[in-house]
Amino acid sequence: MNKQYLMPVIVLILLVAVSLLATGCASPGLTKNEVHRRHINTFQNDVWQLQDDIDSVLMIDRPSRLSNMMVR
Repeated sequence: MNKQYLMPVIVLILLVAVSLLATGCASPGLTKNEVHRRHINTFQNDVWQLQDDIDSVLMIDRPSRLSNMMVR
């Protein structure tokens, strides 16, 4: 292979390698611990929402407006 053809090929390979590394293709998205933490947070949020829904259905989500005094 001629030297004049080899230099553009090397430059092209280097440009492709730098562009792939600069765009983040070489880095992983999330670690195992980050995914686990996200699943725990989602589950915890779902449980809190379920508890709020149950409180609304049983009408214990607000304090009572009834008086402690006997009214006639």
